[in-house]
Amino acid sequence: MLSGLDLSCNELTGEIPVEIGDLQQIRALNLSHNHLSGSIPKSLSNLTQVESLDLSYNNLSGEIPSQLAELHYSAIFNLSYNNLSGITPTSGQFANFAGATLKVIPVFVCHCSRTVMTILLQLKMEKKKL
Repeated sequence: MLSGLDLSCNELTGEIPVEIGDLQQIRALNLSHNHLSGSIPKSLSNLTQVESLDLSYNNLSGEIPSQLAELHYSAIFNLSYNNLSGITPTSGQFANFAGATLKVIPVFVCHCSRTVMTILLQLKMEKKKL
């Protein structure tokens, strides 16, 4: 069983394939520091066991799918340095943050959690146009 997939810093281009949502048992997914474009696939909400999801430093656009609010085990959720727009979801784990917190959280070093978290510990959405 695949527990983590780190494809960061690989100069990947194109859209994130919707099939990535089929990796339902994955605990860590890092697609950061690439040239990925398009919207964030709603199928990522199928990653119900994910503890670390890092899509930062890409060219992703559009809104954050509201379905991602149901990823209850996420300890790291990083969407910073993209071209995201629209309304930030306010349900699920996003409800734990005040509006100001959603805008800027200090830079952190990404380490994959080894334990299951029940609340979101860090959320980075810097440079997000709200």
